[in-house]
Amino acid sequence: MKSTDEKFKKVIDKNTFYFYNKEFEESYEGYINSIKELLLNLKNEIELNGLKKEFFEKLILEKENGLRALLALTGFSNENLKRITTLIRVVDDAELNRILLKEKWFENEKISEDGIAEWSDSKIMSMIKTDKYFRQGIVNLFLRVQRYHS
Repeated sequence: MKSTDEKFKKVIDKNTFYFYNKEFEESYEGYINSIKELLLNLKNEIELNGLKKEFFEKLILEKENGLRALLALTGFSNENLKRITTLIRVVDDAELNRILLKEKWFENEKISEDGIAEWSDSKIMSMIKTDKYFRQGIVNLFLRVQRYHS
């Protein structure tokens, strides 16, 4: 027969326990609600005025979680956005360049022996906030990709 200590050890070793952090839960719930509200407002605006690229540009420019909402809406992960942004910067494709307005925002970068560095979230957000052509290109990317997947 197993001792009580052995039974406790087995329970601890074999079971998964979840740490509950009320502060984190409340904060994350607020974040999720923020995304939900942005998407509901966008839906209402589209229903009232039709689908316009300007709505998406305004969303990612003016709203704190606008880009996250657009990512959620399109099914892109943040990591995919970073990798796609890197790909856009490396690849020189006429059709892709046209869709993304690349000639209007891209500045040639020196590529080191290690390759090209992936842009951080803050760099992407900075480009969205300061460069209208980059912002428009990102919106074009999301809308075009969604059309191909529909």
